[in-house]
Amino acid sequence: MKLYIAGLYTSNFDMQGRLFERLTDAEKACRLGIRYYLESYHYVHKQSFVDKMRSDGVKVFLDSGAFSAFTKGVKVDLPAYCEYIKRNEDIIEMVDGALCASVLDGIGDPLLTWQNQHYMEELGVRPLPCFHYGEDERYLEWYISRYEYITLGGMVPVDKTVLVYWLDRIWEKYLTDGSGNPRLKVHGFGLTTFNLMQRYPWFSVDSSSWVQQAANGDVVLTDYRPGSVIYLPVSDASPTRREQGRHIENMTEIERRALWSHIEQSGMEVDRVRTQYLSRWAYNAASYDRLGSILTDLTKTFNAPQPELF
Repeated sequence: MKLYIAGLYTSNFDMQGRLFERLTDAEKACRLGIRYYLESYHYVHKQSFVDKMRSDGVKVFLDSGAFSAFTKGVKVDLPAYCEYIKRNEDIIEMVDGALCASVLDGIGDPLLTWQNQHYMEELGVRPLPCFHYGEDERYLEWYISRYEYITLGGMVPVDKTVLVYWLDRIWEKYLTDGSGNPRLKVHGFGLTTFNLMQRYPWFSVDSSSWVQQAANGDVVLTDYRPGSVIYLPVSDASPTRREQGRHIENMTEIERRALWSHIEQSGMEVDRVRTQYLSRWAYNAASYDRLGSILTDLTKTFNAPQPELF
């Protein structure tokens, strides 16, 4: 599974900038090891961002940024978006002939999303189509019949219990064959829950949790305990420091030593991880990158849960 680290360039965490220069060698190694990037056109449409990505020699999965623009009351210029894609195709990832740039969503309007798909293709760009939570499933059937790589969106604000029910349905009915193998490549936008990443045979997902958790004073451990993700408060400023057993510094001595030892194995310095958000940025981004490799081995098929009689 490809787990795209979302928003590294939006956060000015490029490899040539001032933030990168403030990192230790071990932290730089974490940052340089990131393999998969996702950025939003809404944020990186400026040439300065393009120059940074091109200079770093990376390729990104390009999200249209329609939802971000919608929340800010801004309208994305669709022809300008298409021209951006064509002009900067060298920094956009290509997978088996499919350009990893998403369609411009019609937020809350599946017909508009479908129309934008056609319009973009008329303008010379073949984006990845997007089917959103709760939309008429005939749109999904249409996309599946014509594309080998699609995206699922609109999932972030949905209650997880409800979302699992919906995802179980569409993965079983549309996205997998009788053996539970995926019929096509599927990307899940904005997935931050480990259980949802693990439950289905996604080809790719993306997450911005690396930066959110770091800002909250946490490091994310994805390879400490098999089959789990741990959000561990380490910052001296974290309010969990006053809650017994929640913060690394108020755990048992054995637990604390084991956790710090695990973090230090990557070359990280305890004092910097505790006090520097940039150190946690670097660690978390690399940790999520490792999670993608772990999930590749765990998630290959989907077998729908069978209802119990009693």
